[in-house]
Order: sequence, then structure tokens, then C-alpha cells
Amino acid sequence: RNPMIMCVSHMISAALALAAGLSLPVVGRARAFRTPSRPISISNSGAAQRVLVTDGLAPAALDALAAGGADVTSRSLTEDELCAGALAAYDAVIIRSATTLRADALSAGAAGRLRVVGRAGVGVDNIDVAGAHASGVTVVNTPSASTASVVEMTLALLFAAARNLPAADRGLRSGEWLKPPARGSRLGSELAGKNLGLLGFGRIARGVAAAAAALGMRVFAYSPHAASETASPLGVTLLPSAEELFCTCSHVSLHCALTPQTRLLVGGEMLERMPAVGPDGAACGSHLINVARGGIADEAAVAAALHAGTLTSYASDVFDQEPLPADHPLLGCPGFIGTPHIGGATREAQDRVGLQIAAAVLAVLDGRVPEDGVVGVA
Repeated sequence: RNPMIMCVSHMISAALALAAGLSLPVVGRARAFRTPSRPISISNSGAAQRVLVTDGLAPAALDALAAGGADVTSRSLTEDELCAGALAAYDAVIIRSATTLRADALSAGAAGRLRVVGRAGVGVDNIDVAGAHASGVTVVNTPSASTASVVEMTLALLFAAARNLPAADRGLRSGEWLKPPARGSRLGSELAGKNLGLLGFGRIARGVAAAAAALGMRVFAYSPHAASETASPLGVTLLPSAEELFCTCSHVSLHCALTPQTRLLVGGEMLERMPAVGPDGAACGSHLINVARGGIADEAAVAAALHAGTLTSYASDVFDQEPLPADHPLLGCPGFIGTPHIGGATREAQDRVGLQIAAAVLAVLDGRVPEDGVVGVA
């Protein structure tokens, strides 16, 4: 083991543990990652480990990697470079959502030095985890680093949708005073007393549940992995299917992973099930929030529902194609609220993401299992 790497990664882990006490409390257990029961075997001759950072990282994280003895390179790679084996020159690569690692790129990298892929974030749908495992490459991520930020982003989108804030702002800037009952205005509704459905029940969804309950919302959730002992302390009612969730809730927020089973899960039929009246009798409309992945919602069906009025608003931070094309159908829809995948883009979250992925990568390079966020291990 490299003593420098071992010492620094322990220091980072201790600092993160201390910082965790200051972040948003989350009740319950995170979704399970496949954590190995044995040490990760990686040869280390004592020479500097080469780490490539493709999509940027917080300065403190770059400093931590360097302090741990890593030789850090920051540069992006094209798909052709990845397939040609550019990763073979590095012991580890740290990516964000802008880089996609397919099985052929991972195999080519593993033919050389590559042994670790670090995903600075939660979702690993841009990494062929099975391909990494087959090539002997360990994949780690940071499942808890951006929880508080994405919870707050979800609440921001819920408020913006319920009160039609973006349209009111645009109207004011263009000289329109869109206060109801003015033409073109929409009377808002309170979140208190409404049913909120959570599709998925991981860390972020549980944080949203706690905040929404404090606002007076009735919270429901569906996840095939959710347990009543996790939901009950939060006052959350678990439902047996996604269909029943949409039938029950006028407000639905997406928090599940993008998998073959969840791709395009939310389409026209699902949206038509949503009630536009809350249990308190208020005509609140139907609202869909997405801070998970764009591919979970069928964007063409969402656009059609917004134009038809069967869906009042779609507030999304994520899209199937990013950046969103200028001619995307959603951009011309009434009730559409969009942000450019900034749910985790806060100073606090980015510092945590960077330090956590640095600690995880350094741990694996030292032959140890990280405390959190092991997605797949060879």
C-alpha cells in the first residue's frame, strides 16, 4: 500500500464524516450498492498513480488527489480517443455526466493501466458497469454528496410549478402585469393539502418527503425496493404500483434511476391518470417534476399533454438529450419549466462530490474498499 494515498484518503473520509453532520438529515437506508466483502486487489509499485479528470472537479478535490500522491491530468476525451484506448495510460478516470464510458472504451483502457472509474455524482447510466466489471475495472460514485441540493431543487420546482413563477417573471420583464384575473395569468394553488407522489424512494425522495410533509402535503411513494419501516417514520404511504401513484397524486416527482425498465415509463396514459383536484377540493391542476433522468418521462408525450391541457405543468432539470436542442418540442409548450441539469450545482454539493470521489478513488488505488458508493467491483 502507498502510505501517502492511505493517509490522505483517511483524512478526506474523516472530514466528510464531520461535514455530514451539517447536511440535510435523511431518514432510512440508501439504495443498496453491490459492495464487495473482500479487499480490492490493485497492484501498486509505489510509483505515482495517474488519474484523469475529464469533466472538471472542485479545486479542493484536485488538491486532495495530488496530496494523495496522484499524478492528475484534467482534459476531456472524444469518443474516438476513448475507443482507441486513451484510458490505458491512466490508473483511474473520474467523470461526470458529460462523458460516456462504453464497454469497448473500458476494455481498451483495462488492457493498459485502467483499474478504477469514479463517477462524480450519483447516476451511473453513462457507464457500462457490467462492461467495467468484465474488464476488471472497479466503479465508484458519490451517492450522498448532492442529496441536500437536489432535495432543495425539487422543492424549488414544486413551488415554481404551483405558482407559475417563471411565466409571471417573464410577463413582468415584458411589461405585462399577469396578476389574476388578468388575461394570460393562471391562479396558483397551495401545496398544503395536496397529494405528492414520489416515483422512487432513495435518499433524495426521502428528503423531499420530509420537507413536503412539513409543508402539509400528503406524501405517497412507489418503489419496488421501498420498505414500510423506512416509509412509516416519514408519514409516507407506499402504493403497490406506479399506475396507482399517478391515479392518486396531482403532484408527482420522479426520483428513480434510469434503467431499461424505467425508460419512457411516464407516458401519455400515465399522465391522463393524474387528478387535477386535490383532496382538499382545490382545482390545483396536475404537475410533474423531474430531477432524476430525462429518459424516464416520454418527452413527446409530455409535450402533447401540456398542449392538450391534460398536464398543467412539467418542471424538469433533466432531459433525454443534453444540452436541450433549440427546436425541442417542450420549449414551445405552455406550462413547461426547464433548468439545465443544475440540481447538484451548488458550492456545497460540488465540494462534497469532489472530496468524496477523491477519497473513493484513492482508497481503491490503495487496495481498500471505500466506505460508500461502490457500484461494481471486479
